[in-house]
Amino acid sequence: MLLPGALETLLGLQDAMDRTFNTGFFDSATTSRGVYPPVNIFENNGDLVLVAELPGVRKEDLNIEVKGDTIRLAGERTIKHGENVSYHRVERNSSKFDRTLKLPYNVQSDKVKAEYKDGLLVVALSRAEADKPKQITIQ
Repeated sequence: MLLPGALETLLGLQDAMDRTFNTGFFDSATTSRGVYPPVNIFENNGDLVLVAELPGVRKEDLNIEVKGDTIRLAGERTIKHGENVSYHRVERNSSKFDRTLKLPYNVQSDKVKAEYKDGLLVVALSRAEADKPKQITIQ
């Protein structure tokens, strides 16, 4: 038996969840094999910044591609333990990754800048001029 008002509360929660999923935020957010590497994407002064955690990945083993409103991070993490070792536990494995993320707007691919230090990849993505909001003067 539902308490008085419980049905309305549940329906309100369902309605709020429906609105959240219909915003497009979750649609086509990522296409990849898994969720590695974990990323944060935030807006700073009208442009986007992507930060990815890539411990154990060498800079030479990274590939970044940007086109329109998508960015692709691909690469390989190689773990070498040496020869003639006896494994007691293996939790860190060599692996390849390939992750494509949809951005909220188009970026200028010729202005993308990337830095990689201490296992963190930081990519600055400038918003395309055509996608920047324009101030309209009322006459």
